[in-house]
Amino acid sequence: MTAPRRIVHVISSLAVGGAQGHLLQLLAEPTDGVQQDVIYFRDHDLRADAERLAGRVHHVPMAGPWEWTRLPQLTAAIARGRYDVVHTHLLRADMYGALAARAARVPGLVATKHNLEARLEHPVWRWLHRRTAGMPDVTIGISDAVRAWAVTTGGVPAAKTRVVLYGIDAAPFANLDRSGARAELGIEAGARVVLCPARLDPQKNHGMLLRAFERVHREQPDAVLLLAGGRQLGSELYERDLHALADLIDADGAVRWLGVRSDMSRLLAACDVVALASDWEGFGLALLEAMAAGRPVVATAVGGVPEVVSDGESGILVAAGDMFGFAKALIRLLDDDAARRRMGTAAARRAREAFAIDRMRTATQAVYDEMLGAPA
Repeated sequence: MTAPRRIVHVISSLAVGGAQGHLLQLLAEPTDGVQQDVIYFRDHDLRADAERLAGRVHHVPMAGPWEWTRLPQLTAAIARGRYDVVHTHLLRADMYGALAARAARVPGLVATKHNLEARLEHPVWRWLHRRTAGMPDVTIGISDAVRAWAVTTGGVPAAKTRVVLYGIDAAPFANLDRSGARAELGIEAGARVVLCPARLDPQKNHGMLLRAFERVHREQPDAVLLLAGGRQLGSELYERDLHALADLIDADGAVRWLGVRSDMSRLLAACDVVALASDWEGFGLALLEAMAAGRPVVATAVGGVPEVVSDGESGILVAAGDMFGFAKALIRLLDDDAARRRMGTAAARRAREAFAIDRMRTATQAVYDEMLGAPA
């Protein structure tokens, strides 16, 4: 296979999240003769990780009401790199990156859609997005649900779309030290632990999760809920409201706010069940990490989640907003050790077999080759 020489990934944010984790996995691929650079607009959380893996990392501050005025700066940065491919990630990067790549006359342009973007339900955002939606040579959806959304809501031409499922390197999630992880976190060895690895964003619906956990804690007083994630798109008021809600049910310190974490394998080692109560979700990379760690999942059956979690086999899926069903599923798994082990084993097997990281990288490289007319 003939690979392109120079690729630049343009991403809206380097905050901790699924799209950013996906980008780091692509950067980690050791391909001879290929340089991969990164341009990002805001949030510096993962800059050091990107610098460790990429050739160059460049910050173009395209954020705020006058962000569009930085478009010439973005175009110039892309033109200077003389790239073969511009690969964009997340909504603003998709739109501005497409304009800049075409202005810089880059041969190949690919966009990856990582989520079902709620803001495209707004007619103004949808109109703006559709002005650039047809510019990429290929638009990748990270699930069938995302690909369909990109066509119907995002206005991407169906013939230009592909599906490349997220992949994961399962090795860091094997042979986890449960007792050591719990000791570090100050959690009793016999406690029942639920982990929610999600940024504090209305999309993730922590409010429903907290109300469901209230019912869990009522029946299982030793239950603990770990919330690992920082505020990204949610407002300060949203975060304060969540803390106030948690205070109403947290008489014994059962709800623990861990903030942004870089040791997800450690948190997964400490937990029994992983929970994600999202109102919408393109894929749910956090769920894939949970499965790789052999942890069963309770999640809402939204977007691409049913493509990741096999209901009744590797976890339990409930309808979006179904607080009572969510609580019931958590209680069932926390009560049933045999079911947790069975689903955890099935989850780990599915993560290894269906979502191998090499498959994702190979499929992405094939998209680059297809755009540039290289023989595969």
